[in-house]
Amino acid sequence: MKFFALLACMAVALLTQCTPYQPAVSSAPRPTLPQGFCYLDTVAPKVRVDLKYSGSDNFVGRPIAGYAGQRAILRNDTAKAMKKASDILAKQGLGLLVWDAYRPSRAMLDFRRWSLTPDDRMKSRFYPNITKQGIYDGKYIGDISEHSWGIAVDVTLVNLRTGKELDMGGHHDLLDVSSATESQLVTPAQRANRLKLREAMVAAGMKNYHTEWWHYFLADAFPVFSYNFEVRDDLQPAP
Repeated sequence: MKFFALLACMAVALLTQCTPYQPAVSSAPRPTLPQGFCYLDTVAPKVRVDLKYSGSDNFVGRPIAGYAGQRAILRNDTAKAMKKASDILAKQGLGLLVWDAYRPSRAMLDFRRWSLTPDDRMKSRFYPNITKQGIYDGKYIGDISEHSWGIAVDVTLVNLRTGKELDMGGHHDLLDVSSATESQLVTPAQRANRLKLREAMVAAGMKNYHTEWWHYFLADAFPVFSYNFEVRDDLQPAP
């Protein structure tokens, strides 16, 4: 009995000397957006966002390097242009849906590495009539992009009442001649929707890349720099 009583006393003594567990909290500051950049939703909250390269519904078929979030990031001036376009379209009962905005330069390297692999599982949906090298030869993708400068968006129209996308005669990143903004391979109604998008975006200060009806970039954007920071949802505003 004396032995067990001694053990009990030792246990009580040890417990009274212990302090509650406190997990370590990092004092490192959270990463910030570069100077002059912002989340699109802080400037144009009515613009919807579905970043295709954060998921698998894209021509590669998987999340792309540098995409770890769902919030669109743009240069401040480009975000303001998107707000202006959104306001113009709202008067027509229409809104904007953004599929891509700022794109890290590491994503462009990821595209290039993918182009050298035999993986072509997304060919029938995204590039049915060309090879993977043809994507580059047709200038649908290059090794640099206005997206990496923070001044470009991939965008479409939505009906504000129903929330549905308008019929544009093709989906995002359909890398085909039929995706040209003024293509005669789509119906007049589909082409009219593309031109309606272009009219609003141009009025807001954006320019269209004519081979891709969804791609727009800020018309007066210089100087420009290529960025490589990760797309994530918790970046702090620049000081």
